[in-house]
Amino acid sequence: MIKEVLLSGFLLISTLGFSQSDYSEIDINSKTVPDSLTDYIQIADYLTKGLETDIDKARAIYIWIAHNIKYDLTQINSGKCYDSDQEIINEVLNERQGVCQHYSELFLAMSKSVGLESHLISGYTRDIFGNIADLSHAWNGIRIDSNYYMIDVTLAAGYELKGKYVHKFRDDYFLKSPKEFIRDHMPFDPIWQFLDNPIDNNDFINKDFSRLETKGNFAFKDYIQQYAKQNELEQLENSNKRIIANGIKNNLIQKQVDENNLQITNRKYNLAIDTLNYGIDNYNLYITHKNRQFRNPKLEDSRVKELIDNADNGVFTANEIFYGLFSSNKELNDLITDARNRMPDLISDLEREKDFVDRYLKKWKPLRIFMFLTYGYQ
Repeated sequence: MIKEVLLSGFLLISTLGFSQSDYSEIDINSKTVPDSLTDYIQIADYLTKGLETDIDKARAIYIWIAHNIKYDLTQINSGKCYDSDQEIINEVLNERQGVCQHYSELFLAMSKSVGLESHLISGYTRDIFGNIADLSHAWNGIRIDSNYYMIDVTLAAGYELKGKYVHKFRDDYFLKSPKEFIRDHMPFDPIWQFLDNPIDNNDFINKDFSRLETKGNFAFKDYIQQYAKQNELEQLENSNKRIIANGIKNNLIQKQVDENNLQITNRKYNLAIDTLNYGIDNYNLYITHKNRQFRNPKLEDSRVKELIDNADNGVFTANEIFYGLFSSNKELNDLITDARNRMPDLISDLEREKDFVDRYLKKWKPLRIFMFLTYGYQ
């Protein structure tokens, strides 16, 4: 299985102002939870019990993560891979440290578990000198009363100073407006800017934010609704199209496009394998019944036709998917090539059996027994 590459976060020292809302009571109550709570759902439920508003719930989760998860500098550029989002969440809860992907995945899972609409956003940022950071970053977006805001728990938890991590809470990135946030956080996919007139990568790099003063017609809310209804493959394909259209202006964007392409190909390969296995299962069942002359148990003509049609649909659909696949990843491409090379023999066998079924179903039933002598058994 091809594994997803973990995004590595870059720690910034924020210049944004502190939130003006009074969360003092929530903050005090949310810094710790009983040691017996180890699952993210349990922790989120405990933190939000008795809280009535989405803002208060988001705040409690934000505070707990920022105060209890440390940034692990050793994981930057480590190339560590994970099989699933759950594996990332389990690791950060067990180790109580991680990089931006750990923070944002944990916030996403905890907030969703208590009914909040939140999103994980990947992109790139500026460093403390205003330059484009060397590493990609991940943060969260959240919807509160039909409005969208930004949250960066990684930056709230602390910062890097002279090669060491300072775990010091800084309340700079809670419920920031999209127009404020875009000045130093650039999502790869423009829908996650939460702006009706999103800036492109060239604007961000050149610090040209003039579009923010002009109302646009980019229906990001509609795109987000569509995104929620799509499967993972559709999400990746559509997101990559938007990323490319927004301009590939640096290596971080190109790396994200390449990673998405890898994941798209991987998911298509897995889809082809699942489809092929469906066809083969039906084919094998058909052969089992054929070897019994479709008796014991007796198989109706409609069922014989159904089995061979299912086999045909599965095998040929898989073959079409395999035919268009290529990956720059050697491991994945070897799997694709091996699967593609196996298809001609399977298709040949299937074509022979399709011809048999066609003749069999047209044959007068009393004479069908002689067909098995002519065509033989498998």
